[in-house]
Amino acid sequence: MPLDLSYPAVLDQFGRHRVPGRTDSRAFLGWFLENYFRLEALTVEDSICDGPDDKGIDGIYVDDTLEVVYVLQAKLLQNPSKTVGDGTLRDFSGAIQQLTTPEGVEAVANSTGNVELKNLLADADVAAKVKAGYEVRGILLTNAPLDANGLNFVAAHGAITAYDADRLQKDWLPLGDTEPVEKEVTFHLDSLGHITYKTEAATAHFVSLRGSELVQMAGIENQALFAWNVRQSLGRTKVNRAIASNVQTQPEHKNFMLYHNGLTILARTVRLDEENDTLTIDQYSVVNGAQSLSTLNEKKDSLSNDLRLLARVVELDPASDLAGMITRNSNNQNSIGARDLQSNSVIQKRLKEDFNRSFGDQFDYEVKRGEASSAERVITNEDAAKVLLAFDLGQPWSCHQSYRYFDDLHADIFGRPVVTAGRIVALIAVRDAAIESLAALDNQLVARYSVTPYFLMYLLKQALKIDDVGEEFCKDPGAFLAEKGFAAVAAVIKRVTDDLVVDLNSEIEEREEARNPFDHKRELKSPTAVRALKQAVIPIYQKAVQRKRATSFAEEWNAAEPSEPA
Repeated sequence: MPLDLSYPAVLDQFGRHRVPGRTDSRAFLGWFLENYFRLEALTVEDSICDGPDDKGIDGIYVDDTLEVVYVLQAKLLQNPSKTVGDGTLRDFSGAIQQLTTPEGVEAVANSTGNVELKNLLADADVAAKVKAGYEVRGILLTNAPLDANGLNFVAAHGAITAYDADRLQKDWLPLGDTEPVEKEVTFHLDSLGHITYKTEAATAHFVSLRGSELVQMAGIENQALFAWNVRQSLGRTKVNRAIASNVQTQPEHKNFMLYHNGLTILARTVRLDEENDTLTIDQYSVVNGAQSLSTLNEKKDSLSNDLRLLARVVELDPASDLAGMITRNSNNQNSIGARDLQSNSVIQKRLKEDFNRSFGDQFDYEVKRGEASSAERVITNEDAAKVLLAFDLGQPWSCHQSYRYFDDLHADIFGRPVVTAGRIVALIAVRDAAIESLAALDNQLVARYSVTPYFLMYLLKQALKIDDVGEEFCKDPGAFLAEKGFAAVAAVIKRVTDDLVVDLNSEIEEREEARNPFDHKRELKSPTAVRALKQAVIPIYQKAVQRKRATSFAEEWNAAEPSEPA
């Protein structure tokens, strides 16, 4: 469904970014950074400085992967007949120019009365980044189209990207969730009573429902009923087996509600008929209790009217912000971890939709435990986190800390505009190559250690930076994937990682001879030790390339034949 970018309809898109005291243009920029740059909420807030004396700079975002300082400006036009021309763009070009030198950055910081801008320049260390050679680029955001003069100016300027109405429509990536299930179901309350609790935003009914009627809800078989849950059914877990055992034991049916947590059902339509003692729902989703309901459905022939579950039926839109809060705070019978909670985050949903759009049945992206997939290969968001953490962020020593991927590191790993389906798939090809190359490592205890492939990816990135083509791969591996395919990327990378393993063998052997053995279990988890090992290995590889004992990435890539299209 296309976006309605006309004013005031566009304001409905801004959701939680539109709050009292915040200008519409500021909300527009926040919505853009979340949905197009894919930044975490906190990063979005920290990147915006739109306000008095902002020097024409509405926001700044520093991308350390691409080494780019993005200068942001938002123009929200109310007149649908208006377009954006070169006058606006010339003014914006002048604002960008202020930050193209370290001295200019410091001058803006010292002269502005905008505290947010001053702090943003300092916290992002913009002056140092510009001095280090970071590119300074402008992003002009507008809900209107650019006219011919505007388009010509952008094309000639070279350092401005315009997200106008046409670009916003073209790049819009919807969340891709299924709609709530539409099939009216009526439950008999059997004179057991109910509790109704009302707030301004929702009405909740606490009721005891027959298991035999719960399994009449549509969408259990194909899991559509649980699309808004933080995870799908997990299959044969210990908890599910216990539920199945209780279902098959008829005398236990009357006690079932006493030792199971029950369900949370969100529905757009709820009708409580006190005269007939029934509750009817339509357009619904189960956001808590997928395990219990899936198991009941499997054993539905054994259900009796004595088997009941406590249910919280909440009347509201399952796509609303409140529904998301209910989902995140509900208790499931299988424990929920940070990964489960992040599965419904905008960032993870958009990545999943990006995979669907970019790769179809070739690669799928698993964000929820227990998801079914027909793809040739499934990449979990845990695997994605590890390759991004090792290669992009240069932290292989953290790759074993899985509890952090979707907690304190989630924004750093996933909340960056460069993190796309293409980038993740390309880096999975890199990891595959690293694992293959490690078969030649003399010390197989080191080779098979879970952190070692990610350490090798870290070394690889340093090696790739030796030549210009390798440097481009580091910035956009997805482009290389699109050019020659998954197998070609893996094959070329393997030639480089093969050489690095040879050099790593030499380093480990020298340390053994010097009676300073490589303690991989400690050293691969130490930033200091990993960096020291890099300083020992990379110069050896660099000399080998210079002396033609090893081929560079550029040579290997240019000679490679395309494989299957990615």
